[in-house]
Amino acid sequence: MSTIERMTTRAPSAARTPETRLVAEVASFVKSVLHALRNRKAMNALNDLEDYQLQDIGLTRRDVDVAVNRSGMLDDPYKLLPRHLRLRGSRSAAMPQRS
Repeated sequence: MSTIERMTTRAPSAARTPETRLVAEVASFVKSVLHALRNRKAMNALNDLEDYQLQDIGLTRRDVDVAVNRSGMLDDPYKLLPRHLRLRGSRSAAMPQRS
């Protein structure tokens, strides 16, 4: 048997059955709900900050209120923050820490 034949042969267990697709979809949904709940908890913590503290991190009270109040219970309030604020957070997380 050549290498190409071995590489293109799929194992029977690799084929996705309807059951495995369902399990994957349910797992994905649960993961997204948990992610949204974690972000909602963080947004509620932001709601407890003073206005000057929010200003220090580039937010306003209105940004936080809109994100928390306009999202449903299972929605991710983080997605309602202005785009430039979301991007800034992802950029700073990717930057290496200076010592």
